Amino acid sequence: MKDKFNVVGSKISEFSLPNSRGETINIRDFENKKNVVIILFRDIN
Repeated sequence: MKDKFNVVGSKISEFSLPNSRGETINIRDFENKKNVVIILFRDIN
C-alpha cells in the first residue's frame, strides 16, 4: 500500500488555520523554519 502522507521535506499545499489565540496562521509563515510540527485534533462526538 502506498503511503498517503507526503515525504519529509516536500512542499505541501498552502493552508491557513486559527491558532489557540484565535489568530489565523498560514503555513507559509513557517516556510524557512528548521522544524515545524502540526497537530490536528478532530472533534469526535
